[in-house]
This record gives sequence, C-alpha cells and structure tokens, in this order.
Amino acid sequence: MKLLEVDGAVVHRAGPSALERRALALWPRLDRTALHRCRDDATRIAALVARRTSLPPEAIRDLLTMHQVGRTEIDTWFG
Repeated sequence: MKLLEVDGAVVHRAGPSALERRALALWPRLDRTALHRCRDDATRIAALVARRTSLPPEAIRDLLTMHQVGRTEIDTWFG
C-alpha cells in the first residue's frame, strides 16, 4: 500500500490508482510490487512494461494516459 501525507498525518491509500489499474488490465501479469514502486508515474510504468513487450515506451505511456472512452462514444463509433 502506498502512503499519503495529509495535513502532517500519514494515511494509507485504499487501492491502486487509475494508472495502476489500467496497466494491470492491459498487462495482467505485471509485478504489483514493482508497479507500486513506480508511484503513479506513467513514464516509470512504461519503462517497467517495456521490459515485457515489444511496444516502445512512448506507445505504452500513451495507452496508460489516454482518456477513458464512454458508452456513448463506443455506440457512436461502432454502431
């Protein structure tokens, strides 16, 4: 678990961040401990993932940081 400091007090974060969840959704066999050590930095997560795939780190970072597609957009694009 990551620790956050709020008003001088250390607070445990409840779960993985959006970047971590997306990385695990795209690459489910990632080491969660190593992923936590990336501290929600898309560039560091991309470097971690680049060791496991042939995608360049820039493409991985773009996949991690792209905007979330809503249901209406999916219906518009794919009928």
